[in-house]
Amino acid sequence: MLNHGIKTYPMINPFHWGYNGTVEQHASDNGSVQLSLKDNKESVSFQDFVTENIPALKNDAKFKLDPRIFTGILQTMYLSTADYTKSFPIFYGREIVQFEDGICTADWVRSDWATKYNQDKKTGAFNKDAFNKDEAETHPDNWPRLHPRTRYMSESELNETHSDTRPVVIIMHGLAGGSHEPIIRSLAMHLSQIDNGRFQVVVLNTRGCARSKITTHALFTGLHTADIEHFALREHDRQPDRNLYAVGCSFGALMLSNYLGRVGDKTPLKAAATLCNPWDMVLSADKLQNDFWSRNLFSKTITQFLVRLVKVNMGELEVPEGTKPSHPPTVENPEFYTFTKSNLKKALKLSKIIEFDDMYTAPCLGFKSGMDYYKEATALNRIQNIAVPLLAINSKDDPVVGDIAIPQEFLNKNSNVLLCDTDLGGHLSYIQNDGDSWSTRALAQFFDSFDKKVL
Repeated sequence: MLNHGIKTYPMINPFHWGYNGTVEQHASDNGSVQLSLKDNKESVSFQDFVTENIPALKNDAKFKLDPRIFTGILQTMYLSTADYTKSFPIFYGREIVQFEDGICTADWVRSDWATKYNQDKKTGAFNKDAFNKDEAETHPDNWPRLHPRTRYMSESELNETHSDTRPVVIIMHGLAGGSHEPIIRSLAMHLSQIDNGRFQVVVLNTRGCARSKITTHALFTGLHTADIEHFALREHDRQPDRNLYAVGCSFGALMLSNYLGRVGDKTPLKAAATLCNPWDMVLSADKLQNDFWSRNLFSKTITQFLVRLVKVNMGELEVPEGTKPSHPPTVENPEFYTFTKSNLKKALKLSKIIEFDDMYTAPCLGFKSGMDYYKEATALNRIQNIAVPLLAINSKDDPVVGDIAIPQEFLNKNSNVLLCDTDLGGHLSYIQNDGDSWSTRALAQFFDSFDKKVL
Protein backbone atom coordinates (compact mmCIF):
# COMPACT_ATOMS: atom_id res chain seq x y z
CA MET A 1 0.00 0.00 0.00
CA LEU A 2 1.16 3.53 -0.71
CA ASN A 3 2.46 5.89 1.92
CA HIS A 4 1.27 9.47 1.66
CA GLY A 5 2.68 12.57 3.29
CA ILE A 6 1.11 15.99 3.77
CA LYS A 7 1.41 18.18 0.68
CA THR A 8 1.12 21.96 0.45
CA TYR A 9 0.10 23.92 -2.63
CA PRO A 10 1.23 27.45 -3.55
CA MET A 11 -1.42 30.03 -4.39
CA ILE A 12 0.55 30.95 -7.53
CA ASN A 13 3.06 28.74 -9.32
CA PRO A 14 4.95 30.71 -12.01
CA PHE A 15 6.80 27.57 -13.10
CA HIS A 16 3.60 26.30 -14.68
CA TRP A 17 2.81 29.39 -16.74
CA GLY A 18 3.28 29.63 -20.48
CA TYR A 19 2.24 28.13 -23.77
CA ASN A 20 5.43 26.46 -25.04
CA GLY A 21 5.24 22.95 -23.64
CA THR A 22 7.84 20.19 -23.37
CA VAL A 23 7.52 16.41 -23.20
CA GLU A 24 9.63 14.39 -20.79
CA GLN A 25 9.71 10.60 -21.11
CA HIS A 26 9.99 8.30 -18.11
CA ALA A 27 10.38 4.53 -18.24
CA SER A 28 11.70 1.75 -16.07
CA ASP A 29 15.38 2.05 -15.19
CA ASN A 30 15.62 -1.50 -16.53
CA GLY A 31 14.40 -0.41 -19.96
CA SER A 32 11.12 -0.72 -21.86
CA VAL A 33 9.50 -3.90 -23.08
CA GLN A 34 10.69 -5.11 -26.49
CA LEU A 35 8.22 -4.89 -29.39
CA SER A 36 8.41 -7.11 -32.47
CA LEU A 37 7.97 -5.20 -35.72
CA LYS A 38 6.10 -6.40 -38.80
CA ASP A 39 8.40 -5.54 -41.68
CA ASN A 40 11.87 -6.58 -40.65
CA LYS A 41 10.96 -8.97 -37.82
CA GLU A 42 13.36 -7.10 -35.57
CA SER A 43 12.51 -5.85 -32.13
CA VAL A 44 12.68 -2.38 -30.61
CA SER A 45 12.04 -1.12 -27.11
CA PHE A 46 8.66 0.47 -26.45
CA GLN A 47 10.34 3.76 -25.52
CA ASP A 48 12.42 3.80 -28.70
CA PHE A 49 9.36 2.91 -30.77
CA VAL A 50 7.47 5.93 -29.43
CA THR A 51 10.50 8.17 -29.93
CA GLU A 52 11.00 7.08 -33.53
CA ASN A 53 7.39 6.93 -34.68
CA ILE A 54 5.49 9.56 -32.70
CA PRO A 55 7.58 12.74 -32.91
CA ALA A 56 5.14 14.65 -30.70
CA LEU A 57 5.94 12.31 -27.80
CA LYS A 58 9.72 11.92 -28.03
CA ASN A 59 11.78 13.11 -25.11
CA ASP A 60 12.18 16.92 -25.09
CA ALA A 61 9.61 17.33 -27.89
CA LYS A 62 8.06 20.80 -27.97
CA PHE A 63 4.44 21.79 -28.51
CA LYS A 64 2.62 25.09 -28.54
CA LEU A 65 -0.68 25.82 -26.81
CA ASP A 66 -3.01 28.78 -27.21
CA PRO A 67 -1.03 31.68 -25.64
CA ARG A 68 -4.24 33.19 -24.28
CA ILE A 69 -4.74 30.09 -22.11
CA PHE A 70 -1.40 30.10 -20.33
CA THR A 71 -1.98 28.01 -17.19
CA GLY A 72 -3.36 24.57 -16.50
CA ILE A 73 -6.23 26.16 -14.60
CA LEU A 74 -7.19 28.34 -17.56
CA GLN A 75 -6.78 25.43 -19.97
CA THR A 76 -9.11 23.27 -17.88
CA MET A 77 -11.66 26.04 -17.40
CA TYR A 78 -11.69 26.79 -21.11
CA LEU A 79 -12.38 23.18 -22.03
CA SER A 80 -15.38 23.07 -19.70
CA THR A 81 -16.86 26.49 -20.56
CA ALA A 82 -16.07 27.25 -24.22
CA ASP A 83 -18.67 26.66 -26.91
CA TYR A 84 -17.70 23.43 -28.65
CA THR A 85 -21.15 22.66 -30.05
CA LYS A 86 -19.96 23.03 -33.66
CA SER A 87 -16.56 21.43 -33.14
CA PHE A 88 -15.75 17.78 -33.90
CA PRO A 89 -19.18 17.12 -35.51
CA ILE A 90 -19.01 13.33 -35.60
CA PHE A 91 -22.02 11.00 -35.63
CA TYR A 92 -22.53 8.25 -33.07
CA GLY A 93 -24.70 5.17 -33.36
CA ARG A 94 -25.73 3.96 -29.91
CA GLU A 95 -25.88 0.35 -28.80
CA ILE A 96 -27.37 -0.86 -25.52
CA VAL A 97 -24.89 -3.41 -24.20
CA GLN A 98 -26.37 -6.13 -22.02
CA PHE A 99 -24.39 -7.61 -19.14
CA GLU A 100 -25.44 -10.17 -16.56
CA ASP A 101 -25.85 -7.46 -13.92
CA GLY A 102 -27.26 -4.62 -16.02
CA ILE A 103 -26.45 -2.51 -19.04
CA CYS A 104 -24.19 0.22 -20.32
CA THR A 105 -24.20 1.99 -23.67
CA ALA A 106 -21.61 2.01 -26.44
CA ASP A 107 -21.51 4.88 -28.94
CA TRP A 108 -19.92 3.77 -32.21
CA VAL A 109 -18.51 6.42 -34.54
CA ARG A 110 -20.55 6.29 -37.75
CA SER A 111 -18.49 8.20 -40.30
CA ASP A 112 -20.75 6.87 -43.07
CA TRP A 113 -23.65 8.89 -41.66
CA ALA A 114 -21.91 12.09 -42.78
CA THR A 115 -22.79 10.99 -46.31
CA LYS A 116 -26.15 9.53 -45.35
CA TYR A 117 -27.26 12.86 -43.83
CA ASN A 118 -25.47 15.14 -46.32
CA GLN A 119 -23.16 16.75 -43.76
CA ASP A 120 -21.33 19.86 -44.94
CA LYS A 121 -17.58 19.34 -44.38
CA LYS A 122 -16.97 23.01 -43.60
CA THR A 123 -19.91 23.90 -41.38
CA GLY A 124 -20.95 20.51 -40.01
CA ALA A 125 -24.57 21.20 -40.98
CA PHE A 126 -26.57 18.13 -41.98
CA ASN A 127 -30.08 17.00 -42.90
CA LYS A 128 -31.69 17.11 -39.46
CA ASP A 129 -35.11 16.13 -40.76
CA ALA A 130 -33.81 12.84 -42.10
CA PHE A 131 -31.74 12.25 -38.96
CA ASN A 132 -34.65 13.02 -36.65
CA LYS A 133 -36.89 10.66 -38.61
CA ASP A 134 -34.43 7.79 -38.16
CA GLU A 135 -33.94 8.76 -34.51
CA ALA A 136 -37.66 8.58 -33.83
CA GLU A 137 -37.85 5.12 -35.35
CA THR A 138 -35.00 3.68 -33.27
CA HIS A 139 -35.33 5.47 -29.91
CA PRO A 140 -36.43 3.18 -27.04
CA ASP A 141 -39.56 4.15 -25.14
CA ASN A 142 -39.05 6.21 -21.98
CA TRP A 143 -35.31 6.65 -22.50
CA PRO A 144 -33.70 10.10 -22.33
CA ARG A 145 -33.13 12.13 -25.45
CA LEU A 146 -29.55 11.81 -26.69
CA HIS A 147 -26.92 14.44 -27.43
CA PRO A 148 -26.62 16.01 -30.90
CA ARG A 149 -25.73 13.72 -33.82
CA THR A 150 -26.28 10.64 -31.65
CA ARG A 151 -29.09 8.12 -32.07
CA TYR A 152 -29.80 4.47 -31.42
CA MET A 153 -29.00 2.10 -34.24
CA SER A 154 -31.51 -0.11 -35.97
CA GLU A 155 -31.06 -3.89 -35.93
CA SER A 156 -29.55 -3.86 -39.42
CA GLU A 157 -27.16 -1.05 -38.44
CA LEU A 158 -26.12 -3.00 -35.35
CA ASN A 159 -25.47 -6.09 -37.46
CA GLU A 160 -23.39 -4.00 -39.82
CA THR A 161 -21.39 -2.59 -36.91
CA HIS A 162 -20.83 -6.01 -35.37
CA SER A 163 -19.66 -7.57 -38.64
CA ASP A 164 -16.96 -4.93 -39.15
CA THR A 165 -13.46 -6.46 -39.17
CA ARG A 166 -11.35 -3.33 -38.70
CA PRO A 167 -9.17 -2.86 -35.59
CA VAL A 168 -11.12 -1.33 -32.71
CA VAL A 169 -10.18 1.50 -30.37
CA ILE A 170 -12.32 1.66 -27.23
CA ILE A 171 -12.51 5.07 -25.56
CA MET A 172 -13.33 5.44 -21.85
CA HIS A 173 -14.47 8.88 -20.72
CA GLY A 174 -14.04 10.92 -17.55
CA LEU A 175 -16.10 11.12 -14.37
CA ALA A 176 -19.79 11.77 -15.11
CA GLY A 177 -18.91 12.51 -18.74
CA GLY A 178 -19.57 10.56 -21.92
CA SER A 179 -19.20 10.43 -25.68
CA HIS A 180 -20.53 13.99 -25.97
CA GLU A 181 -17.57 15.61 -24.18
CA PRO A 182 -15.44 17.83 -26.48
CA ILE A 183 -12.19 16.02 -25.66
CA ILE A 184 -13.83 12.64 -26.35
CA ARG A 185 -15.29 13.85 -29.64
CA SER A 186 -11.91 15.26 -30.64
CA LEU A 187 -10.20 11.95 -29.88
CA ALA A 188 -12.90 9.92 -31.63
CA MET A 189 -12.69 12.20 -34.68
CA HIS A 190 -8.90 11.97 -35.02
CA LEU A 191 -8.93 8.19 -34.56
CA SER A 192 -11.74 7.63 -37.05
CA GLN A 193 -10.10 9.82 -39.71
CA ILE A 194 -6.83 7.86 -39.81
CA ASP A 195 -6.35 6.49 -43.36
CA ASN A 196 -9.95 7.38 -44.10
CA GLY A 197 -11.26 4.88 -41.56
CA ARG A 198 -8.51 2.47 -40.50
CA PHE A 199 -10.10 2.01 -37.06
CA GLN A 200 -13.54 1.25 -35.80
CA VAL A 201 -13.96 3.65 -32.86
CA VAL A 202 -16.37 3.26 -29.95
CA VAL A 203 -16.97 5.16 -26.71
CA LEU A 204 -17.96 2.92 -23.81
CA ASN A 205 -20.25 5.07 -21.66
CA THR A 206 -20.12 4.37 -17.94
CA ARG A 207 -23.45 3.23 -16.50
CA GLY A 208 -25.85 6.14 -16.11
CA CYS A 209 -23.67 8.55 -18.10
CA ALA A 210 -24.28 10.22 -21.48
CA ARG A 211 -28.07 10.02 -20.96
CA SER A 212 -28.17 6.30 -20.48
CA LYS A 213 -30.09 4.56 -17.73
CA ILE A 214 -29.02 2.71 -14.63
CA THR A 215 -31.17 -0.41 -14.70
CA THR A 216 -29.80 -2.22 -11.65
CA HIS A 217 -29.33 -1.15 -8.08
CA ALA A 218 -25.66 -0.18 -8.47
CA LEU A 219 -23.42 2.75 -9.33
CA PHE A 220 -19.99 2.60 -10.98
CA THR A 221 -16.76 3.01 -9.01
CA GLY A 222 -13.06 3.07 -9.79
CA LEU A 223 -12.81 -0.55 -8.67
CA HIS A 224 -15.57 -1.95 -10.84
CA THR A 225 -13.96 -2.72 -14.18
CA ALA A 226 -16.11 -5.62 -15.36
CA ASP A 227 -17.80 -3.57 -18.11
CA ILE A 228 -14.59 -2.86 -20.02
CA GLU A 229 -13.45 -6.44 -19.37
CA HIS A 230 -16.61 -8.02 -20.76
CA PHE A 231 -16.94 -5.54 -23.64
CA ALA A 232 -13.36 -6.16 -24.78
CA LEU A 233 -13.86 -9.93 -24.54
CA ARG A 234 -17.10 -9.67 -26.49
CA GLU A 235 -15.42 -7.77 -29.30
CA HIS A 236 -12.53 -10.22 -29.34
CA ASP A 237 -14.87 -13.20 -29.51
CA ARG A 238 -16.80 -11.56 -32.33
CA GLN A 239 -13.71 -10.93 -34.48
CA PRO A 240 -10.77 -12.87 -32.98
CA ASP A 241 -8.26 -11.88 -35.68
CA ARG A 242 -8.47 -8.11 -35.35
CA ASN A 243 -6.50 -5.90 -32.98
CA LEU A 244 -8.17 -4.30 -29.98
CA TYR A 245 -6.93 -1.14 -28.24
CA ALA A 246 -8.26 1.10 -25.49
CA VAL A 247 -7.65 4.63 -24.27
CA GLY A 248 -8.95 6.11 -21.03
CA CYS A 249 -9.36 9.76 -20.09
CA SER A 250 -9.24 10.95 -16.46
CA PHE A 251 -11.49 8.64 -14.38
CA GLY A 252 -11.84 6.40 -17.43
CA ALA A 253 -8.04 6.15 -17.43
CA LEU A 254 -8.16 5.05 -13.79
CA MET A 255 -10.73 2.36 -14.59
CA LEU A 256 -8.75 1.20 -17.63
CA SER A 257 -5.45 0.93 -15.73
CA ASN A 258 -7.16 -0.83 -12.82
CA TYR A 259 -8.69 -3.27 -15.30
CA LEU A 260 -5.33 -3.93 -16.96
CA GLY A 261 -3.69 -4.39 -13.57
CA ARG A 262 -6.43 -6.74 -12.40
CA VAL A 263 -6.56 -9.12 -15.39
CA GLY A 264 -2.89 -8.98 -16.39
CA ASP A 265 -2.09 -11.02 -19.50
CA LYS A 266 -5.68 -12.20 -19.83
CA THR A 267 -6.71 -8.97 -21.58
CA PRO A 268 -7.40 -9.21 -25.33
CA LEU A 269 -6.08 -5.64 -25.77
CA LYS A 270 -2.88 -5.30 -27.77
CA ALA A 271 -1.92 -1.90 -26.33
CA ALA A 272 -3.52 0.93 -24.37
CA ALA A 273 -3.09 4.57 -23.42
CA THR A 274 -4.22 6.88 -20.65
CA LEU A 275 -4.66 10.66 -20.59
CA CYS A 276 -4.58 12.60 -17.31
CA ASN A 277 -4.94 9.49 -15.21
CA PRO A 278 -5.28 10.15 -11.46
CA TRP A 279 -2.78 7.36 -10.83
CA ASP A 280 -2.76 8.10 -7.11
CA MET A 281 -6.34 8.73 -5.99
CA VAL A 282 -5.25 9.89 -2.55
CA LEU A 283 -3.02 12.65 -3.93
CA SER A 284 -5.69 13.65 -6.43
CA ALA A 285 -8.28 13.90 -3.64
CA ASP A 286 -5.83 15.90 -1.58
CA LYS A 287 -5.29 18.28 -4.51
CA LEU A 288 -9.02 18.86 -4.93
CA GLN A 289 -9.50 19.43 -1.20
CA ASN A 290 -6.50 21.51 -0.25
CA ASP A 291 -5.38 23.41 -3.33
CA PHE A 292 -7.18 26.78 -3.26
CA TRP A 293 -7.85 26.95 -7.01
CA SER A 294 -8.72 23.29 -7.47
CA ARG A 295 -11.08 23.31 -4.51
CA ASN A 296 -12.89 26.50 -5.51
CA LEU A 297 -12.96 26.13 -9.29
CA PHE A 298 -13.37 22.40 -9.93
CA SER A 299 -14.26 20.32 -6.88
CA LYS A 300 -17.86 21.45 -6.46
CA THR A 301 -18.61 21.19 -10.18
CA ILE A 302 -17.37 17.61 -10.37
CA THR A 303 -19.18 16.69 -7.15
CA GLN A 304 -22.50 18.06 -8.35
CA PHE A 305 -22.12 16.16 -11.64
CA LEU A 306 -22.07 13.00 -9.54
CA VAL A 307 -24.99 14.14 -7.40
CA ARG A 308 -27.01 14.87 -10.53
CA LEU A 309 -26.24 11.37 -11.79
CA VAL A 310 -27.69 9.95 -8.59
CA LYS A 311 -30.70 12.26 -8.72
CA VAL A 312 -31.78 11.35 -12.26
CA ASN A 313 -31.42 7.63 -11.47
CA MET A 314 -33.13 7.60 -8.09
CA GLY A 315 -36.00 5.62 -9.58
CA GLU A 316 -33.64 2.64 -9.69
CA LEU A 317 -31.18 3.52 -6.92
CA GLU A 318 -33.51 4.72 -4.15
CA VAL A 319 -33.89 2.65 -0.99
CA PRO A 320 -36.24 3.29 1.98
CA GLU A 321 -35.08 5.44 4.87
CA GLY A 322 -33.24 3.45 7.51
CA THR A 323 -32.18 0.68 5.14
CA LYS A 324 -29.39 -1.47 6.54
CA PRO A 325 -27.08 -3.70 4.48
CA SER A 326 -28.28 -7.28 4.19
CA HIS A 327 -24.66 -8.44 4.34
CA PRO A 328 -21.28 -6.86 5.07
CA PRO A 329 -20.54 -4.87 1.88
CA THR A 330 -17.34 -5.60 -0.04
CA VAL A 331 -15.91 -4.58 -3.41
CA GLU A 332 -16.80 -8.01 -4.76
CA ASN A 333 -20.27 -7.99 -3.21
CA PRO A 334 -21.35 -4.36 -2.69
CA GLU A 335 -24.57 -3.23 -1.03
CA PHE A 336 -25.87 0.11 -2.31
CA TYR A 337 -27.93 0.93 0.78
CA THR A 338 -27.28 4.66 1.29
CA PHE A 339 -29.31 6.01 -1.63
CA THR A 340 -32.14 7.48 0.42
CA LYS A 341 -34.10 10.65 -0.20
CA SER A 342 -32.64 12.25 2.90
CA ASN A 343 -29.09 11.54 1.74
CA LEU A 344 -29.87 12.98 -1.68
CA LYS A 345 -31.13 16.15 0.00
CA LYS A 346 -27.83 16.40 1.87
CA ALA A 347 -25.86 15.58 -1.26
CA LEU A 348 -27.33 18.54 -3.14
CA LYS A 349 -25.27 20.74 -0.81
CA LEU A 350 -21.98 18.87 -1.15
CA SER A 351 -18.95 20.65 -2.60
CA LYS A 352 -16.21 18.02 -2.33
CA ILE A 353 -15.87 14.70 -4.14
CA ILE A 354 -14.71 13.00 -0.96
CA GLU A 355 -17.97 14.05 0.73
CA PHE A 356 -19.86 12.25 -2.05
CA ASP A 357 -17.71 9.15 -1.66
CA ASP A 358 -18.01 9.27 2.15
CA MET A 359 -21.79 9.24 1.76
CA TYR A 360 -22.26 6.82 -1.13
CA THR A 361 -19.26 4.96 -2.54
CA ALA A 362 -17.27 4.03 0.57
CA PRO A 363 -20.02 2.50 2.76
CA CYS A 364 -21.51 0.60 -0.16
CA LEU A 365 -18.15 -1.09 -0.77
CA GLY A 366 -17.40 -1.73 2.88
CA PHE A 367 -14.85 1.07 3.38
CA LYS A 368 -14.88 3.27 6.47
CA SER A 369 -14.29 6.46 4.48
CA GLY A 370 -13.82 7.91 1.03
CA MET A 371 -10.10 8.12 1.72
CA ASP A 372 -9.93 4.38 2.43
CA TYR A 373 -11.72 3.80 -0.87
CA TYR A 374 -9.17 6.02 -2.66
CA LYS A 375 -6.28 4.09 -1.14
CA GLU A 376 -7.66 0.85 -2.54
CA ALA A 377 -8.74 2.26 -5.92
CA THR A 378 -5.33 3.80 -6.63
CA ALA A 379 -4.06 2.34 -9.89
CA LEU A 380 -0.45 2.40 -8.70
CA ASN A 381 -1.39 -0.57 -6.51
CA ARG A 382 -1.77 -2.68 -9.67
CA ILE A 383 0.68 -1.08 -12.10
CA GLN A 384 3.13 -3.99 -11.77
CA ASN A 385 0.53 -6.37 -13.28
CA ILE A 386 -0.13 -4.43 -16.51
CA ALA A 387 0.88 -6.86 -19.25
CA VAL A 388 0.50 -4.82 -22.47
CA PRO A 389 2.32 -1.67 -23.66
CA LEU A 390 0.69 1.30 -21.96
CA LEU A 391 1.37 4.91 -22.93
CA ALA A 392 0.51 7.39 -20.17
CA ILE A 393 0.27 11.15 -20.80
CA ASN A 394 0.05 13.42 -17.77
CA SER A 395 0.54 17.15 -17.23
CA LYS A 396 2.36 18.62 -14.25
CA ASP A 397 -0.01 21.61 -14.19
CA ASP A 398 -3.15 19.44 -14.00
CA PRO A 399 -5.42 21.13 -11.41
CA VAL A 400 -7.44 17.94 -10.84
CA VAL A 401 -4.77 15.21 -10.73
CA GLY A 402 -1.81 17.22 -9.44
CA ASP A 403 1.83 17.33 -10.51
CA ILE A 404 2.80 13.76 -9.61
CA ALA A 405 1.79 11.07 -12.11
CA ILE A 406 3.81 7.85 -11.73
CA PRO A 407 6.76 7.94 -9.34
CA GLN A 408 9.92 6.31 -10.73
CA GLU A 409 9.79 3.53 -8.16
CA PHE A 410 6.51 2.36 -9.69
CA LEU A 411 7.75 2.67 -13.28
CA ASN A 412 10.62 0.41 -12.28
CA LYS A 413 8.08 -2.31 -11.48
CA ASN A 414 6.86 -2.63 -15.07
CA SER A 415 8.68 -2.22 -18.38
CA ASN A 416 5.33 -2.11 -20.22
CA VAL A 417 4.54 1.41 -18.99
CA LEU A 418 5.90 4.55 -20.62
CA LEU A 419 5.06 7.92 -19.04
CA CYS A 420 5.13 11.08 -21.14
CA ASP A 421 5.05 13.95 -18.65
CA THR A 422 4.39 17.47 -19.89
CA ASP A 423 4.95 20.73 -18.05
CA LEU A 424 1.78 22.30 -19.49
CA GLY A 425 -1.64 21.12 -20.62
CA GLY A 426 -4.11 21.21 -17.73
CA HIS A 427 -6.66 18.45 -17.20
CA LEU A 428 -7.73 16.80 -20.48
CA SER A 429 -7.01 20.08 -22.25
CA TYR A 430 -3.80 20.85 -24.17
CA ILE A 431 -5.80 23.39 -26.19
CA GLN A 432 -3.97 24.83 -29.20
CA ASN A 433 -4.67 27.87 -31.36
CA ASP A 434 -7.27 26.08 -33.46
CA GLY A 435 -9.27 25.05 -30.38
CA ASP A 436 -8.30 21.40 -30.76
CA SER A 437 -6.16 19.37 -28.38
CA TRP A 438 -2.48 18.47 -28.85
CA SER A 439 -3.06 15.35 -26.77
CA THR A 440 -5.76 13.78 -28.94
CA ARG A 441 -3.64 14.23 -32.05
CA ALA A 442 -0.67 12.59 -30.28
CA LEU A 443 -2.80 9.66 -29.08
CA ALA A 444 -4.17 9.09 -32.59
CA GLN A 445 -0.62 9.03 -33.96
CA PHE A 446 0.34 6.47 -31.32
CA PHE A 447 -2.42 4.00 -32.18
CA ASP A 448 -1.89 4.53 -35.91
CA SER A 449 1.83 3.73 -35.71
CA PHE A 450 1.38 0.85 -33.28
CA ASP A 451 -1.26 -0.90 -35.41
CA LYS A 452 0.69 -0.47 -38.62
CA LYS A 453 4.15 -1.47 -37.40
CA VAL A 454 3.94 -3.78 -34.36
CA LEU A 455 3.29 -7.50 -34.66
